[in-house]
Amino acid sequence: MGTGIVHFAEYRAFEVQRQQASNAMMGLLAGAELASHQLQLTEGSDTLLPEVFPRVPHIRRFNLRTEAARSILQSADTHLGAMSVPYALALHEDFLKTCVGLLIRDGRAPSSAGSAVRAQLHDGIETATGETFDADSIIQIDTIRLMRNATIHSGGRAHQALVDKVAQWTPTAEAGWVRIAKKSLAAIAVGDRVDFGHPELILTLAVTKSLGRQANSLSRTLWAQLVIEDVLAEEPGNLNRHQLERKAAGKARRHYASLKLTDYELTAAMRVVLANT
Repeated sequence: MGTGIVHFAEYRAFEVQRQQASNAMMGLLAGAELASHQLQLTEGSDTLLPEVFPRVPHIRRFNLRTEAARSILQSADTHLGAMSVPYALALHEDFLKTCVGLLIRDGRAPSSAGSAVRAQLHDGIETATGETFDADSIIQIDTIRLMRNATIHSGGRAHQALVDKVAQWTPTAEAGWVRIAKKSLAAIAVGDRVDFGHPELILTLAVTKSLGRQANSLSRTLWAQLVIEDVLAEEPGNLNRHQLERKAAGKARRHYASLKLTDYELTAAMRVVLANT
């Protein structure tokens, strides 16, 4: 789908947010491991943590002895995964809503597409563009979404919709899943425990990155206008015509290079954007 990676403003913001989510999760996991390692120094003590580390903020909410605290910290991976994967999915879904909005603006999708439920956003983009996302990535993201739903709505137990989705996996979709998550869901049954952890977060980030890069099918006219809007959003104050042309050309080369927009297209877009501002 699309003509290559186009780093338009909203895509760049999505990438930053996605990376921040990854860094935060890795930081929390590392922090839990470091804290668990540090608590080895007080192993066997009956002293509560607030007495050992009185200067640590919020430590009184973790009013436990060493062994109980280490047990919680060592299982942090699962709990952090259950919180961070839905967040990563939400970032992706919000980005897709932005893409649908651009397709509506481009005249390629009806205004009603903007109210589509989040589970149908990929389908809506495919319908509007006549192009398709990578099939394996789609079935993987659908599986992750159903795992999230099971965690939130089914007490962390697999429901029939999740089992049915996994049954639709292709060999390549399963291989891609196992390569990152290090385990398969092929044998999952209704009622089985659904667990998230560090591998599932990495998988979610990888799949959403791939799909995000594919969601870039717009007309060249609108792409050129987005370049101009991108420049104007980053440049405070007024730019004269020459400055805007120069900065637009640089922006197009840097972030929209795969489109190979011409000076003529950028100049025409500049007239339209300036007329509407």
